[in-house]
Amino acid sequence: MMDEWFQNPAFMGAVGLFIGSAMGSFLNVCAHRIPLGLSIIIPASNCPECESKIPWFQNIPVISWLLLKGRARCCSFRIPPRYLLIEVFTALIFCYLFVRMAYTNDYAYGFTGCIFGWILIAVIVIDAETMTIPDRFSMGGAIIGFVLSICFPSIHSIYGVLPFIRWEAGVESLIGILIGSAFLYWIGALAGRAFGKEALGEGDVKLLGCIGAFCGWQGAVFIIFAGATLGSLFLLPVLIFHSLRRESESKKSESHLSWGQEVPFGPFLALAAMLYFGGINSWVEPWISSVFQQVYTSIGR
Repeated sequence: MMDEWFQNPAFMGAVGLFIGSAMGSFLNVCAHRIPLGLSIIIPASNCPECESKIPWFQNIPVISWLLLKGRARCCSFRIPPRYLLIEVFTALIFCYLFVRMAYTNDYAYGFTGCIFGWILIAVIVIDAETMTIPDRFSMGGAIIGFVLSICFPSIHSIYGVLPFIRWEAGVESLIGILIGSAFLYWIGALAGRAFGKEALGEGDVKLLGCIGAFCGWQGAVFIIFAGATLGSLFLLPVLIFHSLRRESESKKSESHLSWGQEVPFGPFLALAAMLYFGGINSWVEPWISSVFQQVYTSIGR
C-alpha cells in the first residue's frame, strides 16, 4: 500500500511542497541569523524588529505571509518578500525531486538532491545579501556530499557490488572536491593577476569543492563555465540598462550596478549546480567524457 503512495506523483509532489516550504521557512531563519553569528535554534522564531515571539499559527510557511499581507502582527514590521520567495522556491525544488522519485524510485537521488538543493539555496540567499559564503555550507557541504556519496554511490551513476562501489563513489566525490576547488582557484588567481585585484573570493573556491563532492569533477568543471554564462546573461543587460539610464541622469545612483563593481559569483554557481544535478548532467557527462577522450587520444598520438 505504501509503495503505491510513493509511486503516486500527485501525492509525492504534495509531500514535497509541504516539506520544502517548511525547510524554506527554516532556511529563512538560517539566512537571517548565521551572518549575524546568532544561534539558529535559540531563541524560537521571533520578530526581527521587536523580538516578540511568533506563535505557530502565524508562522505557517507561505500561508502566514499571504494572510498577514507581508506584515508582522506584533509591530507591523514589513516582512521582506524574500521570505515568501525562498519558501516558494524551496517548495518547488522539493516538489520536483519528490515527483521525480515517484517516477524513478530513486530515493537516494531524491534524498541527496533535497539536501544539496537546500544548501545551494542558502548559499544563493546569503551570498547575494552579504557577499559571503559561510564555511558551514561550503566546507560542511563538501563533507556531507562526500559522506552521502559513500552511502549512495548511485548519485554518481556508480552501480555494482558493495563495498567496492562505495569506495569508487567516495574517490569520485573526493576528486570532485579537489579538482573543482583547485580549478576555480587557478582561474581566480590568473584573473586576479591579469586585472590587478582579487577576482574570486575563497568562499567561491570552497563552494566549488562542495559542488564537486555532489556532482563529481566533470560536473564541477562544467558548472564553473555554466555559472559564468548565467552570470553574464543576467548581469550584462542590467549593466547596460543602468549605464544608459545614468547617461540621462545628472547624478549617479549609488544603488545601481556599474562596470567593474564586485558582484557575488556564488549564486550563479549554485544555480548552475541545481540545473546540473536536476537533470542536465545526463546530457553533459557523456559530452565531457567524449571531449576528454579525444584529447587523451590526440596526446597519445
